[in-house]
Amino acid sequence: MSNILDDEIGRSSYPRLVGLAFLDHCSPKIRRMWEYWNALRGDRLMPARQDIDPLDMPRDLLSGILLTEVLAEEPWLRYRLVGTAQAALRGRDPTGQPVQGNYMGAHLGIPGNDVMLNYRIVVEKRTLVYTYNPIIGARPDGSSMRQMPWRASSSLLMPLSSDGENVDMVFCFSDLDKEA
Repeated sequence: MSNILDDEIGRSSYPRLVGLAFLDHCSPKIRRMWEYWNALRGDRLMPARQDIDPLDMPRDLLSGILLTEVLAEEPWLRYRLVGTAQAALRGRDPTGQPVQGNYMGAHLGIPGNDVMLNYRIVVEKRTLVYTYNPIIGARPDGSSMRQMPWRASSSLLMPLSSDGENVDMVFCFSDLDKEA
């Protein structure tokens, strides 16, 4: 199964780094969120969802977070918690909705296969995925006819596991800001 995933990664031209290679390229916000996640995991491969406490998280980063549940059947991935800036970038709040069709950049026509591949890498390889695909926000109706001032420069997808072995949630943070 890993060879199939590795082949898909090799064919993809989506801008991503897998593992810790992103630390030499990421923004200070992304690094701070990784440091938070890394401290939570301690000597484990990955932390659990219950380890994440918004009260302990850097306040200025809260609006850029996402928690995505990994499901055993279709739609496979569902947004469980969506930060306010994440919702603003999409033009709506996709909490409770499947990732497919509601991901960041769907309004721009960014292929869903690449976004889903990012999640597959996190889930199947139990590793981090850093993406650096700048995205401009959607209108409140979700369209791209007139862009809104929110933009994302990069995102970090981090695995979470309640049993320490299988990824059952993906903790995502996007470096979002509002243009003046």
